[in-house]
This record gives sequence, C-alpha cells and structure tokens, in this order.
Amino acid sequence: MPAPALLVNTARKEVINEEELIRLMQERSDFRYVTDIMPAANEKMNELFAGRYFATPKKMGAQTAEANINAGIAAANQIVDFFQNGNTRFQVNK
Repeated sequence: MPAPALLVNTARKEVINEEELIRLMQERSDFRYVTDIMPAANEKMNELFAGRYFATPKKMGAQTAEANINAGIAAANQIVDFFQNGNTRFQVNK
C-alpha cells in the first residue's frame, strides 16, 4: 500500500494475520489499522502503536442509530402483522 496507508477491517478477525500486521506496523510508521473486531493482540498493539491503531471491543457494524431504528421498526411491523394476520414467519420458538 502506498504511504500513508490505512487498513480498515470490518469483516472478520480471521482475515488479518496479526503477527504479520504487527511486523508491518513496526516497519512502516505511516501504516495505520482500524477494526471493529478486537484482535487477540489488542493489548500489544495498543502499547506499540498508540495513535495508529484502533479497535472496538465488539463488532459494531450494526450498532448505528439508523440500524437500531430500522430493527425496531421491523420488529414492530412483525408484531402488528402477527396480531392482524396471524403471520408466524419470524417465530423463533415453536
């Protein structure tokens, strides 16, 4: 990646080789890494790369205000559909 580089991982922890990422960040002071999946080496990375590394404690992709509103509306619509039409399409326990 050309300098300055920023790698954003919003997929899964397993797509990143943490040992190689640490080695790369030690070699390249311009390289930054941001993820919404806390790596196993989180403590070490915070220690070594303060200001160039950030990770959320848990996957945050669906934790936006818009996503929460949409989930609430979808749940409300499903409840109304059940009482009005008996629709059990999304029933979890049977």
